[in-house]
Amino acid sequence: MLMVYDDPSNQQSLSLDDGSSTEESHDDTRLSLETNTDTVPYIGQRFATHDAAYQFYSEFAKRCGFSIRRHRTEGKDGIGKGLTRRYFVCHRAGSTPAKAANEGKQQRNRKSSRCGCQAYIRISKSSELGAFEWRVTGFANHHNHELLEPNQVRFLPAYRSISEADKSRILMFAKTRISVQQMMRLLELEKCVEPGYLPFTEKDVRNLLQSFRKIDSEDESIDLLRICRNIKDKEPDFKFEYLLDSNNRLENIAWSYASSIESYDVFGDAVVFDTTHRLTAIDMPLGIWIGVNNYGTPCFFGCVILREENLRSLSWALKVI
Repeated sequence: MLMVYDDPSNQQSLSLDDGSSTEESHDDTRLSLETNTDTVPYIGQRFATHDAAYQFYSEFAKRCGFSIRRHRTEGKDGIGKGLTRRYFVCHRAGSTPAKAANEGKQQRNRKSSRCGCQAYIRISKSSELGAFEWRVTGFANHHNHELLEPNQVRFLPAYRSISEADKSRILMFAKTRISVQQMMRLLELEKCVEPGYLPFTEKDVRNLLQSFRKIDSEDESIDLLRICRNIKDKEPDFKFEYLLDSNNRLENIAWSYASSIESYDVFGDAVVFDTTHRLTAIDMPLGIWIGVNNYGTPCFFGCVILREENLRSLSWALKVI
């Protein structure tokens, strides 16, 4: 038997032998009585691929209040054998091995979240009529730790993600040198979500910005035009206008997304133009158009960056949006 581990730190962390629960499933009391049985793993459940099984178990875990990760795989020697069994476990399964001491490097002593949780699902590869499929052959949902509430589980790293569209917006905001808090607020207004309910956190945005700096650490110039044109190519309904000065430098620029334009058509009876924010890094004011929808939630209509907050610039801004 050939044993291959996805996570070397957990080779001895679980006792998931063939006889552990090959034909048993253990349900945790955390599962709601209203949960549809089609959304709960069960012995004999079939999947076309192991990725489909992983996605199903991940969605189940999110509803229950935890996340999962790939643990280990098993296969057989010989040509044509390959992978025959996979284990997916709770993100708190196993234990973190101690790091080797390095006198020349300072160690970060962060507490591990792993506590030896035994919740898992095991899938095995089988074939019927010449077609391969994956079946659930083991499932346990007993946790030795508290499960998170729905408003907390979304903060687990496995469920936090920044879409490509949001990455483009964050990169554009980064070029204006506004703070991460202001970026988050703009995205919340644009998506009409309550503060703190974006699918990512400020820490995720800071990590993303750090990766931008590593890729292009020498580019400190403001290149909003290039970014806006790229967004326009991908989203034809995206709107932006700009003004160049006598030296062909960007003086003012305003932009609005398709969703913001639609919101303005419906809720644009009353509009607030807020210029209280200022980009201290480049000493330029940031103007934001905001309205209110029929639920009393703020709507983001658009924003503008001005070289100077004077009558000429403000008149231009009010005409282009």
